[in-house]
Parts: sequence; C-alpha cells; structure tokens
Amino acid sequence: MRLLLIAVAVLAFIGVLWGPVTYVAWRLWQRGDAVAFRQLRFMLPAQLMAAVALAFTADVLGMRNPPALFAASTVIVSAVGTGALALARYVARRRRR
Repeated sequence: MRLLLIAVAVLAFIGVLWGPVTYVAWRLWQRGDAVAFRQLRFMLPAQLMAAVALAFTADVLGMRNPPALFAASTVIVSAVGTGALALARYVARRRRR
C-alpha cells in the first residue's frame, strides 16, 4: 500500500510540474508552431532538477515543513518553466518575421 501511495504522489508531482508546460507547447503546436515541442527535451529535465534541488536545499537549510516547501517549489518551477517556454516561442516568432 505504501508503494502505491508513493507512486501516486510521484505522478501528481510530475503532473503538476510538467503539465502546464506541455499544455502550452501543445497549444502552440495547434496554432501552427511546428517546433513547440522541441524545447521540451531541455525544459522538462531542467524543471525536474530545479524542483528537486530547491527541495533538498530547503531541507539542508533546516527550514520547517519540508513537504509544503517541496510543493511550493514544484508549483513555482512549473510556472517559471511555462513562462520561459512561452517567452522563448514568442521571441522566436518575432525574429522570424
């Protein structure tokens, strides 16, 4: 039962972390941006490393309530990654014109 709970927690973490950036890439692809998914091969591992690094840093520094800090760092990294992808595609479209 414990293994199932861990698997569900990991899937929820990955869904919150990678869901928004994948959705933005999918929407850009629907609008005709053929290379929207190309940047995800760099963005997704970078988001994962950043979220885990922030969580471990908070734990090493002795901050209170590590699960809440882990959840907050996941949401923040997800939002920053989504914004970075949207901004990068916007800049690429502006350069192409």
